Amino acid sequence: MIFSTQSEDWQIIHKSENAMQMELLKNELQNNEIECVLINKKDSIYPVFGAYFVYVRTKDMDAARIITEAFLNEHDEETR
Repeated sequence: MIFSTQSEDWQIIHKSENAMQMELLKNELQNNEIECVLINKKDSIYPVFGAYFVYVRTKDMDAARIITEAFLNEHDEETR
């Protein structure tokens, strides 16, 4: 697998500042056989700047969007 944030083959499916949530989302996508990459763009000195990004292949975007929305809804309900 060759990954590049500049490639049209990869798209951002979700962005967040919550590292744990993003790792769980990545695992959920992988469990559903969606190839994905988690990128940490948080500033190491000033962690209030930046975010985590999950990228998926463009061809998997529709399925990944459904899985991501279900995942976020489920975790949103757990925090209430």
